[in-house]
Amino acid sequence: MRSDYGLYVVALICFIIAGALLAAVGSGSDMGYVSTAIFAILGALFAAWGYALRPKVAAATLTAPPPILAEPSPPPSLPTAEEKVEEVPVAPSPPSEEAPAPALEEYARVKEEKPAEKPARRRRKKKAT
Repeated sequence: MRSDYGLYVVALICFIIAGALLAAVGSGSDMGYVSTAIFAILGALFAAWGYALRPKVAAATLTAPPPILAEPSPPPSLPTAEEKVEEVPVAPSPPSEEAPAPALEEYARVKEEKPAEKPARRRRKKKAT
Protein backbone atom coordinates (compact mmCIF):
# COMPACT_ATOMS: atom_id res chain seq x y z
CA MET A 1 0.00 0.00 0.00
CA ARG A 2 1.27 3.45 -0.81
CA SER A 3 2.25 5.65 2.13
CA ASP A 4 -0.01 8.49 1.09
CA TYR A 5 -3.11 6.29 1.53
CA GLY A 6 -2.07 5.45 5.08
CA LEU A 7 -1.57 9.12 5.90
CA TYR A 8 -5.00 9.96 4.47
CA VAL A 9 -6.54 7.30 6.73
CA VAL A 10 -4.77 8.74 9.81
CA ALA A 11 -5.97 12.23 8.84
CA LEU A 12 -9.54 10.95 8.52
CA ILE A 13 -9.33 9.30 11.95
CA CYS A 14 -8.03 12.57 13.48
CA PHE A 15 -10.94 14.50 11.93
CA ILE A 16 -13.45 11.95 13.25
CA ILE A 17 -11.97 12.18 16.76
CA ALA A 18 -12.03 15.99 16.59
CA GLY A 19 -15.69 15.93 15.53
CA ALA A 20 -16.59 13.47 18.30
CA LEU A 21 -14.80 15.59 20.92
CA LEU A 22 -16.54 18.72 19.70
CA ALA A 23 -19.93 17.03 19.92
CA ALA A 24 -19.20 15.54 23.37
CA VAL A 25 -17.83 18.72 24.97
CA GLY A 26 -20.85 20.90 24.20
CA SER A 27 -20.53 23.83 26.60
CA GLY A 28 -17.83 22.13 28.67
CA SER A 29 -14.31 23.06 29.57
CA ASP A 30 -11.60 24.75 27.56
CA MET A 31 -9.61 21.50 27.54
CA GLY A 32 -12.23 19.92 25.26
CA TYR A 33 -11.84 22.73 22.73
CA VAL A 34 -8.06 22.52 22.89
CA SER A 35 -8.03 18.77 22.24
CA THR A 36 -10.53 19.26 19.38
CA ALA A 37 -8.26 21.89 17.83
CA ILE A 38 -5.20 19.65 18.27
CA PHE A 39 -6.86 16.69 16.50
CA ALA A 40 -8.17 18.96 13.72
CA ILE A 41 -4.68 20.42 13.17
CA LEU A 42 -3.13 16.93 13.24
CA GLY A 43 -5.68 15.75 10.67
CA ALA A 44 -4.81 18.68 8.39
CA LEU A 45 -1.07 17.99 8.80
CA PHE A 46 -1.43 14.27 7.99
CA ALA A 47 -3.59 15.08 4.95
CA ALA A 48 -1.00 17.59 3.67
CA TRP A 49 1.82 15.13 4.31
CA GLY A 50 -0.02 12.40 2.38
CA TYR A 51 -0.60 14.82 -0.49
CA ALA A 52 3.10 15.72 -0.55
CA LEU A 53 4.19 12.04 -0.61
CA ARG A 54 1.87 10.89 -3.38
CA PRO A 55 3.72 9.55 -6.46
CA LYS A 56 4.30 12.04 -9.23
CA VAL A 57 3.09 11.07 -12.71
CA ALA A 58 5.93 11.44 -15.19
CA ALA A 59 4.97 12.58 -18.69
CA ALA A 60 7.58 10.31 -20.26
CA THR A 61 5.86 7.15 -18.97
CA LEU A 62 2.58 8.03 -20.68
CA THR A 63 3.97 8.21 -24.22
CA ALA A 64 3.33 5.26 -26.49
CA PRO A 65 6.12 3.69 -28.53
CA PRO A 66 6.28 4.92 -32.12
CA PRO A 67 4.23 2.78 -34.50
CA ILE A 68 6.08 0.46 -36.84
CA LEU A 69 5.60 1.72 -40.36
CA ALA A 70 4.98 -0.76 -43.13
CA GLU A 71 7.04 -0.80 -46.30
CA PRO A 72 5.79 1.96 -48.59
CA SER A 73 4.13 0.64 -51.70
CA PRO A 74 5.62 1.71 -55.04
CA PRO A 75 3.80 4.59 -56.71
CA PRO A 76 1.39 3.66 -59.50
CA SER A 77 3.09 3.46 -62.84
CA LEU A 78 2.34 6.36 -65.14
CA PRO A 79 2.47 6.03 -68.91
CA THR A 80 5.89 7.03 -70.19
CA ALA A 81 6.60 9.04 -73.31
CA GLU A 82 7.15 5.83 -75.29
CA GLU A 83 3.69 4.55 -74.49
CA LYS A 84 1.89 7.46 -76.13
CA VAL A 85 -1.62 6.69 -77.23
CA GLU A 86 -2.14 7.49 -80.88
CA GLU A 87 -5.32 9.25 -81.74
CA VAL A 88 -7.00 8.22 -84.94
CA PRO A 89 -9.07 10.95 -86.56
CA VAL A 90 -12.67 9.95 -86.89
CA ALA A 91 -14.43 10.74 -90.12
CA PRO A 92 -17.40 13.02 -89.54
CA SER A 93 -20.62 11.10 -89.62
CA PRO A 94 -23.61 12.36 -91.51
CA PRO A 95 -25.71 14.78 -89.48
CA SER A 96 -28.47 13.11 -87.55
CA GLU A 97 -31.00 14.14 -84.96
CA GLU A 98 -29.46 11.96 -82.23
CA ALA A 99 -26.71 13.08 -79.84
CA PRO A 100 -23.33 13.17 -81.54
CA ALA A 101 -21.38 9.96 -80.97
CA PRO A 102 -17.87 11.52 -80.90
CA ALA A 103 -18.72 13.47 -77.74
CA LEU A 104 -19.57 10.23 -75.95
CA GLU A 105 -16.41 8.52 -77.20
CA GLU A 106 -14.29 11.49 -76.14
CA TYR A 107 -15.86 11.42 -72.66
CA ALA A 108 -15.07 7.71 -72.33
CA ARG A 109 -11.46 8.30 -73.47
CA VAL A 110 -10.97 11.13 -70.96
CA LYS A 111 -12.48 9.00 -68.22
CA GLU A 112 -10.05 6.15 -69.00
CA GLU A 113 -7.02 8.47 -68.86
CA LYS A 114 -7.69 9.61 -65.28
CA PRO A 115 -5.93 7.60 -62.57
CA ALA A 116 -8.23 5.21 -60.77
CA GLU A 117 -7.43 6.39 -57.27
CA LYS A 118 -5.13 8.85 -55.55
CA PRO A 119 -2.77 7.38 -52.96
CA ALA A 120 -4.00 7.88 -49.41
CA ARG A 121 -2.24 10.55 -47.36
CA ARG A 122 -1.11 9.64 -43.89
CA ARG A 123 -1.82 12.04 -41.09
CA ARG A 124 0.50 12.58 -38.18
CA LYS A 125 -0.75 11.74 -34.75
CA LYS A 126 -0.94 14.57 -32.25
CA LYS A 127 1.56 14.39 -29.44
CA ALA A 128 0.09 13.74 -26.03
CA THR A 129 0.77 16.59 -23.66
